[in-house]
Amino acid sequence: MVQMGTSWLAPAAAAWAALAVCWIALAWPEPRGRSWHIVLACAPFAGFALAAFGGEPFAPLARLWLLMGGAILAVIAVAWLIGEAIRNHGVMDIFYPLTALAAAALGIGIVGADAWRLLLVGLIAVWAVRLAVQTYGHNVASEREPYASWRRRFGAKWRIWSIFQIHLLQGVTVWIWCFALAAAFSAPAPQSWTPAIAGAVVWAAGFALQTTADRQLAAFKRDPANRGKLLDTGVWSFVRHPNYLGEAVMWWGLFCFALAHPWGVLTVVSPLFATWFMGYASAAPYKERHMAKSRPEAWAAYCARTPRFLPWPRPKSPA
Repeated sequence: MVQMGTSWLAPAAAAWAALAVCWIALAWPEPRGRSWHIVLACAPFAGFALAAFGGEPFAPLARLWLLMGGAILAVIAVAWLIGEAIRNHGVMDIFYPLTALAAAALGIGIVGADAWRLLLVGLIAVWAVRLAVQTYGHNVASEREPYASWRRRFGAKWRIWSIFQIHLLQGVTVWIWCFALAAAFSAPAPQSWTPAIAGAVVWAAGFALQTTADRQLAAFKRDPANRGKLLDTGVWSFVRHPNYLGEAVMWWGLFCFALAHPWGVLTVVSPLFATWFMGYASAAPYKERHMAKSRPEAWAAYCARTPRFLPWPRPKSPA
């Protein structure tokens, strides 16, 4: 692995400390999600501590992870600037998968390309580009919810608060997910192909589930006869959020690549966090609340017969 210096660590940590102070100060008056903002603002300090004091092999891994975070910051800075220019911070939904791709591209640029690592980056690229293209059509025309409501609610504060409420919150989240990628990239050569093959198979299963769910939902929405109805067939009869489940499965597949690193198993925090975020912390819960408000009776009936995020246990059929 390419040796990375440490002269940048102290100024980078100081810069993040200043940003974290601003983040926490702005989040403190907000009762909704304040604790989560504080946790994410402080999370990178664990990376800085590991990079400075972790020793071998943790310090090199953590330094690569932090540098990948720099690539993520660059992408979200562009997303915020565009969002400000067009008054639509929903564009972050377009840029969100591209943050992981930027992190992966920087990672392979630092450690060097080989077939094993190119496969890893290729999987991330396929997911990121597909999702960005699909999301572009949904988010570029006008600011969607909840972003539009947040703009009205926060008023003059929104210009600055949007940096943290949307862009940095998602950026740090993806950075945590990329911990496993940093371990995969920093794995010593030669890497066994077993983790890569296993990871590609698991990733492909998740990708197939997400793309199938998105394709079925798009076809359902195109049919005027389905206006006001719920999609509860196909993979949507399997779980209520198959698209989010597919994304979580893909991150488990990418984690398999990290097992080529001697301590890669410790980065299991990445897919665990991705699964929790998708199913129980943010993505699925927001959709659950929205559907419960917009179509309460149909949604309640759907929930009674369909699991939320994991396919088992299945709800018991009424007697």
